[in-house]
Amino acid sequence: MSILALLLIETGASVETLNRIIATAPRRYKIYDIPKRNGGTRTIAHPARELKTIQRIVLKHILDRLPVSDIASAYVKNRGILFNARCHVGQPWLLKLDFRNFFHSIVPADWDRAARHFEELKDIQKDRLLLHRILFWGGAPKENRPTCLSIGAPTSPSVSNLVCSKLDQWMIEQATKRGLRVSRYADDITLSGSNPQHLLAFENALKAILERNKGLKLELNNDKRGLYGPGERKMVTGLILTPDGNISIGRDRKREISSLIHRFGLGELDFEASLKIKGLLGFSISAEPDFFRAMVKKYGAEQIGAIQKLAPDLETQAADFDF
Repeated sequence: MSILALLLIETGASVETLNRIIATAPRRYKIYDIPKRNGGTRTIAHPARELKTIQRIVLKHILDRLPVSDIASAYVKNRGILFNARCHVGQPWLLKLDFRNFFHSIVPADWDRAARHFEELKDIQKDRLLLHRILFWGGAPKENRPTCLSIGAPTSPSVSNLVCSKLDQWMIEQATKRGLRVSRYADDITLSGSNPQHLLAFENALKAILERNKGLKLELNNDKRGLYGPGERKMVTGLILTPDGNISIGRDRKREISSLIHRFGLGELDFEASLKIKGLLGFSISAEPDFFRAMVKKYGAEQIGAIQKLAPDLETQAADFDF
């Protein structure tokens, strides 16, 4: 089935409407900046409501059905930050690496190159230019040429996993050869092992292959690199690997969560802060469920439930166009 036929069935929109939306899809984004934790800003490009609807259909019927590498833990069913951290529990040495401008570095040609290796995508190769417009942002306000993935589109994480599948396999082979463990959570790469020289050898090999690669153009961000040895605090995707072989969200974060829940109950939080505590509670459920249960016991299921029911009106905020 063609992409257009799929969208006709799923949306009920006319061919003319769908063609109009797809033709202008790369510019149908609400663009804004958010501050980074360590300074600077991150550009978010949030697709308009009608484009997000189309992207979610492609995600459900095509992208979610593709195989994912064994080390990809972000945006994958039954995986996540806890899956990513567990891989490294009990390891004395930890190396953390990061790709610079990860989503914005992935371009339509990367999708085409990776898609050729997936049997599941052979039937829709004729629709590749249409998919470019659906999946890729223009890269700037009002730019209508599909340029790169956006931070904000529901399809971007799955596309990035597809594009990185060959690189993931290379990292698995290199880590296995050196007796290391490796995982990738979007742009975050974590390696662990008993020999720091093996970790550094992997890093050098990765730098070399990225420099020589004629396809996917990814670059390591040295500002986010970290090597941690025995006795040092080790954190993986926001979770702390404890010396006794467990995983924790950390005492500081637990205090913050408890304080915000208390203030929510007193009506002291604005909507943005309330959404933050909702996110932190979701984080604790997946990472340290015993702590979440302690919060329910302390503050009551009704108050915790009220926080969990909060929902941002992102659909309305992003809706610059309608069907």
